[in-house]
Amino acid sequence: MRAALLPVVLVLGLAGAAVPAEQTVTPLPPATEQRVEPVDAGSEQHVEQIDPAEAQRISTREKGSVRRGVETAGKVVLGVVALGVSLGFTVASLLLF
Repeated sequence: MRAALLPVVLVLGLAGAAVPAEQTVTPLPPATEQRVEPVDAGSEQHVEQIDPAEAQRISTREKGSVRRGVETAGKVVLGVVALGVSLGFTVASLLLF
């Protein structure tokens, strides 16, 4: 008896959920007109013109092998820590939720 009642309850529940609720639209009159006011930049922004040759200048120094090794090791450590945090949160969410 219960096995036959379950599909009927599910069908009726889904049929009731499929019917959208009635909606109404209420226009809201604007309380005041909107206006646009220019913002005075004043001394907030300082712009300097640079020399095009100076803008294209690049450093000719190369990184030493020790510095490159330290940077690579730092990236590896950061990746391992990120992996550990990610896996920790995944395990915690599986266990707690």
